[in-house]
Amino acid sequence: MNDMRGEVERASNAIGDWYAAVYRDLDVLALACEHNLRDARGTRGKLLERHLRAIQPATAAFLARHAIPMAAGIVLGPNIVDNNVGAVEWWRRSDAGSTNRLVFNLSPNDPGFYDFVTYEWFAEVVSTAKPAIQGPYLDYAGMDKYILTAMVPLSLDGVLIGTAGCDTEVRELETIVMPILRTIPGDAALVSKFDRIVVGNSGRFLVGNRVGALPKGSIRREIPGPALGFQLVATPRDKNY
Repeated sequence: MNDMRGEVERASNAIGDWYAAVYRDLDVLALACEHNLRDARGTRGKLLERHLRAIQPATAAFLARHAIPMAAGIVLGPNIVDNNVGAVEWWRRSDAGSTNRLVFNLSPNDPGFYDFVTYEWFAEVVSTAKPAIQGPYLDYAGMDKYILTAMVPLSLDGVLIGTAGCDTEVRELETIVMPILRTIPGDAALVSKFDRIVVGNSGRFLVGNRVGALPKGSIRREIPGPALGFQLVATPRDKNY
């Protein structure tokens, strides 16, 4: 068990370091987008929808620095742009390496309405002005993938107007986290603040399931870095898994 505790500590630190780097660059993205929006708006008192295109170079730069996230951009609250219900300016990495703008259905009366203000990654960030993450979840009205969404506050002229962030597919996150979990001589998983499994290294811990009761000798350790509520859970290896 002492050996596993040491591996759990090193693994949690490695995962924390990766997320810390992502969130540092999300803060950089938010600041760049603020400058882009201010320059595009000019002397106008309010942003127009077309002004949002100015953030594309900043999102492309973020995605160029980080190979794992699949898309990045900003989400603005209601009445920030043209007295509308909100705005999503989201750019996705293409197979060719360029970025393509995604279009979301923001018409409240339509069946496919993307009601982003109800999502944890938006509501929590704008209410606390702190970073947040949501997932894993199926973003059926948006990316239509099983993802995690990481967000930081976005301000303009000192006023919080929304969020800046990125989406990461669970299967891509596994390429980072799984090798780390496999250094632990036991069954191990990265879990969310709601105790849902994000990535697991054995059949005991299946993605999306709740952790539930753990056997004697198990370890829980907070993931250091951004206060996202992530934990690393490890149990003695069970041959049944």
